[in-house]
Amino acid sequence: MQTLEKPTALAGTYGECVAEFFGTMILILFGDGCVATFALFTKLGPGGGPTPFANEWIVIILGWGLAVMLGIYVAGAISGAHINPAVTVALAARNRFPWNKVLPYCVAQILGAFVAAAILYFVYQGAIVNAIGSFNIADPVHGVGGVFYTAPKAFVGTFGAFCDEFVGTALLVGLILAIVDARNQPVQGNLNPLIIGLLIVAIGASFGLNTGYAINPARDLGPRLWIAIVSGGESFAVNNVYFWIPIVAPLLGGVAGAFIYDFTIGKVLEARGLTKSGATTTEGRAVRQEPAVE
Repeated sequence: MQTLEKPTALAGTYGECVAEFFGTMILILFGDGCVATFALFTKLGPGGGPTPFANEWIVIILGWGLAVMLGIYVAGAISGAHINPAVTVALAARNRFPWNKVLPYCVAQILGAFVAAAILYFVYQGAIVNAIGSFNIADPVHGVGGVFYTAPKAFVGTFGAFCDEFVGTALLVGLILAIVDARNQPVQGNLNPLIIGLLIVAIGASFGLNTGYAINPARDLGPRLWIAIVSGGESFAVNNVYFWIPIVAPLLGGVAGAFIYDFTIGKVLEARGLTKSGATTTEGRAVRQEPAVE
């Protein structure tokens, strides 16, 4: 006689939060890791000049694109790999995700980013000390807080920074919905993490330089909280006019992107009576192609 195994917490929301934690941790380890390569190794080339290639913006946009791709591959089949509170809130706002899971997911994402920042801080400790000397890590002139969290360029005002993060996240969420919509040329063979990674590259190339394109509240807040611990709170003090923007603007932009997609392209697909393509099924962000039946 077979006995049914008792479901464990890992089979429910707790397990999904574990996936979100590690997916986001992977995202920040590779994402902020590439920023560390960009920012901490700029004077090690011949004659003290910039290190070849490492000081190029292409390193940032490719690094973050690959980071998102890898984070989705880690968590996709378990939680849908939101790895971004803006995605979680936007999906809930469109009734694609239960509201009672929003807070646990967001907490897991922020914790994952926080832990990743702590790991990077210790891995790059030598390079950080070499770059800042005796200055505070979050010092606005001599510090390297930008390795861990975003900041606007000196000529970018509050309104411009808000618009940049809002538009970037609206594009992110709206295009994610287009990519995973099984009615609309869905990506086959579970390649959607790669395509979403390329979407991050495109957003970085087009909207990245104004603020560093957080487009993810956990990506900015988690590392900023870690640096607040090691800097005596300076990571918030130096950006007291800005630090709320990479939290609020992505949340609002993500919701806007979801609504725009659902009430434009989504409505067109519905009006045309299009159904899911072949045997493709969509689970969160994970798109699966079922094997063909002979």
